[in-house]
Amino acid sequence: MARTSTVGMVLILIVAWATPLRAEPSAAASNPATRPALRALMFVGGTAHDYVELPRRLAHNLCKDGDLDIRVTADLADLRDDVLRPYDVVVFNTCLDTKLTEAQKKAVVSALRSGKGLVAVHCAYWSFQDWPEWRKIIGGLVLAHDKFGPYEDVVVDRAHPIAAGLPARFRVTDEAYYVEQPGDNIHVIVRTADVHKDRKATEPQVWTTRYAGGRVFAITLGHDEKVQSDPVFLALLTNGIRWAGGRLGPPTMLSDLEREEGFEPLFDGKTLQGWHCEKEYWTVKDGCLIGDTRPKAPDKYSYAITDRSYGDFILRWSVKLGLGNSGVQFRSQELPNYEVAGYQADVVNLGWGNLHEQNGRRRLVDGWTGKAATAVNLHDWNDMEVTAKGPHITIKVNGVTTADYTEADTTKPRSGIIALQLHKGEPTEVWFTNIRIKPLK
Repeated sequence: MARTSTVGMVLILIVAWATPLRAEPSAAASNPATRPALRALMFVGGTAHDYVELPRRLAHNLCKDGDLDIRVTADLADLRDDVLRPYDVVVFNTCLDTKLTEAQKKAVVSALRSGKGLVAVHCAYWSFQDWPEWRKIIGGLVLAHDKFGPYEDVVVDRAHPIAAGLPARFRVTDEAYYVEQPGDNIHVIVRTADVHKDRKATEPQVWTTRYAGGRVFAITLGHDEKVQSDPVFLALLTNGIRWAGGRLGPPTMLSDLEREEGFEPLFDGKTLQGWHCEKEYWTVKDGCLIGDTRPKAPDKYSYAITDRSYGDFILRWSVKLGLGNSGVQFRSQELPNYEVAGYQADVVNLGWGNLHEQNGRRRLVDGWTGKAATAVNLHDWNDMEVTAKGPHITIKVNGVTTADYTEADTTKPRSGIIALQLHKGEPTEVWFTNIRIKPLK
């Protein structure tokens, strides 16, 4: 991979409606008659590949199912909030050592925090290497690859909706990328079938990850027109864009590491199975569990409550507070009429990350002042974690520990339900997703 020149100023608009691309299209493909096409902005440009004609053909093929609308741009100046706003997914199909400005970096992160998806194709893993956060976003770093030629890949998660209809193994002529620093949040879908030269293990080739509330899809394939015309590659990339845009698959994205560690989803992203609540306030939409008491809040609290109780655990979730006051109860006791009592991790402006006892001692730890105040993204997605082990409780917001508390009162319950709060007296709108738990023994 050679160093690249400045990106050109080419802009192509492609919207294609035609017969399905594959003989066996994904069952999860959206019906364009019932919902608008998923909009994606594809950034292209750089060296070692054709970034003029090939992106046109690729976008045309991706749009054939009728549910994708792809605009292609070779102008990094389009990395701005106002340009990205109407799009559901941002695709990077680049081979650049161009340095992003601070404003452009902020636009990428803001897009993910607002819930947009991101897709990285082939040499995008070599792009923007002076920006360490880019490696965290896309889930890895590529500094080298095997020589261009034929090799075999294996679909290691055939149950994933991105891999629907794919063969268990397939042959491709491409560059097998050597992936360094794989992120803790990645979930691998495709790996090389064999260990390549001087490597210690097979290489991840296709994976999903998450960053700041956004879905990220990664595919290292895509060197030339031959592979970009391959039905398996097109199926993976088409479904990957759909998945990143929230049109395919559940939002609970357990990484490979989390699965190995024993995490399990608490919310399936499609139904209220495993929860009970007042249905007039709680709904499931676009993979999120949404609480909404607008326009006028009730004069009592209302909770979505797990059917099961939990004792010692690590609980993780992503949350976006649109309006009002919320929180996540744990080791709590259910009361009549969808009320609860017990510990709460606060989700409220000027109080994010507090440890609170609902229907009890109220605030136990101020996690906001000097801690969460600098870590929270107000009105955007935030990742939170509660660890409860014996009398010890910790709360984290976006990786920052906001509460570290040891319970001295031995009468307080060490187990109970988990519940999501809608506050009384003030209209609240709150979105939860990626709710997952690891019971501790």
